[in-house]
Amino acid sequence: MIKMTLLLILTTIIINSQAQTIHFNDEQGTLTLPNIKITTKIPTYSVKLQQVNDNSSELILELDTYEPINNSDVYYDPSTTILYIPQLVMGGETYNQARFKLLSSSKHSPMQFHMIGVESKNTAAKSVKATVETEPVNATEDAADDPAIWVHPQDPAQSIIIGTQKQGGLMVYDLTGKQLQYLPDGKMNNVDLRYNFLLGEEKISIVTASNRTNNSIAIYKVNPDTRMLENVADRAIVTGFKSSIYGLCMYHNKSSNRYYVFLNDKDGAVEQWELYDNGGLVNAALIRHFSVSSQVEGCVVDDVLGHFYLGEELVGIWKFDANPTADSKGHLIDTADKNGNITPEVEGLAIYYLSEQEGYLIASNQGDNTFTVYNRAGNNEYLGRFYVAADYGLGIDEVDDTDGLDVINIPLGEAFPYGVFVAQDGINAMPQENQNFKLIPWERIADALGLRKNTSYSLH
Repeated sequence: MIKMTLLLILTTIIINSQAQTIHFNDEQGTLTLPNIKITTKIPTYSVKLQQVNDNSSELILELDTYEPINNSDVYYDPSTTILYIPQLVMGGETYNQARFKLLSSSKHSPMQFHMIGVESKNTAAKSVKATVETEPVNATEDAADDPAIWVHPQDPAQSIIIGTQKQGGLMVYDLTGKQLQYLPDGKMNNVDLRYNFLLGEEKISIVTASNRTNNSIAIYKVNPDTRMLENVADRAIVTGFKSSIYGLCMYHNKSSNRYYVFLNDKDGAVEQWELYDNGGLVNAALIRHFSVSSQVEGCVVDDVLGHFYLGEELVGIWKFDANPTADSKGHLIDTADKNGNITPEVEGLAIYYLSEQEGYLIASNQGDNTFTVYNRAGNNEYLGRFYVAADYGLGIDEVDDTDGLDVINIPLGEAFPYGVFVAQDGINAMPQENQNFKLIPWERIADALGLRKNTSYSLH
């Protein structure tokens, strides 16, 4: 996302700008405190206390109810080192709920913050909440990036989430968020998978990841018995990029039954590699390359309709023909300027399938912490947007600063009867911990935006 750095001198946080007179309700035996600051991501609450014993000579109160209310004050949360500004006017634009992360602090200089997000300027953005979050990744700062969902062939409730830890490897989680495996195989940035790849005599679930340690394609299979990854790469498959490898997504051409990997770098270059069995291990050959004008990362391929979608972070979402023999002429389905429905930076992309022709394309908008939804068919009509809010009852914080995401329409047990949407969370609070991934049942998104729920169609 675009980083805005401000120099701020933070001396005192005023809890209440004006003294308030609080009235005890003698008749009901209750005391309501309308504006209480608590160190959380929504730090202002309305609190209601009730008298415990009417006959007591002492006034004893216990908590009855509390609920978050709109915060009208600037607030600094030392536990997350985040500065909240409810409304900020800058460059002629008004930003709501601006959040700034502490960059540096010194006794002899002002505290420095950079903007990490604002509330969506589109008031039509719908709120949904996660029901599960994974354990944090095992590295600090910016480490988690992109997830992929693998469906267990016998018991979908035993499916897994594969997440990249771009400082050192791959994380594997179950659907409760528990870590099952960590593979310290390199700086993995993006990950994707496909099913039924014929390797020797076995049909495997093949997983690929972009390894920034050596600019290569990491290749694994999922062992369905252990639900863990096993390396099946024939060699170190090094890309031809001038700069570091970055984004990655996979493509299975249903007509030819061929499997491909799309890769890109920070300069906008794109490569398409074909995967093949080389005596029981997987090798790859470069068969196509093209480019756009600036930095890209997130991508996804519609295996049925043959469309390759690519996010040019400051420009918009491109649509190309995924066929390796096609030309490299693409067109923008949405733009990140004032005429579009997305904001810089465009990051993760994923597809929810409803049928052969129907479904939804979903993109993460890192600049305002929302997700945009498009029709999968036709000209990719814009259908709406949503954001992932905090669930204080479950203790799961909101989703901010998202890089990668994934979604699937397959029922994954009682917890996810219509499939699941998974998003990387760039600021994992409640409490403040390393980054992680949040899981949202698909029906919460579908119901909020008036989208369909259909579990009868499967690509697998």
